[in-house]
Amino acid sequence: MSVDESQNFADIKTFYIQSPLNPINETLANHLSSTITEQLVTKGLTPSEEENADVSVGYLPSTTAKEDGTTLNLGLGTGSFGRSGGISLGSIFSIPVGEQTSLQQGLQIDMVKDGKFIYSASGSVELESKDSISIQKKLDELVIKLLEQYPSSAIQN
Repeated sequence: MSVDESQNFADIKTFYIQSPLNPINETLANHLSSTITEQLVTKGLTPSEEENADVSVGYLPSTTAKEDGTTLNLGLGTGSFGRSGGISLGSIFSIPVGEQTSLQQGLQIDMVKDGKFIYSASGSVELESKDSISIQKKLDELVIKLLEQYPSSAIQN
């Protein structure tokens, strides 16, 4: 996680969320956008049209599978593999199934103001369950974690 210390975050009032930087399932993209929006609103920011926004927010979800100690990087929505026995995870991505496969859901969130990165955070969570609802919940946790360090401009009571 890194923050541009020279940035006056109190000046930032509005934001615009860009489409994800890689092609992903539309339902998941909408869900991520709304979760990011909720978190930024609690920080005192207001969603706005792209041309009026103080900052633009980009996000990049990714999935990593570790099978028998080998790491395979998968983008979301990468389609099926040519190996039999693949599973589809809520039509988001599919991976070959092995004995020792563990999946990690990664997410990076970047905020840009006037062409400069002012906030960037990334992290990942292990997916214990591979259904869409579990993945959505894990992504929610990740968004909250990645944005908790964002300086709040909301008036503290």
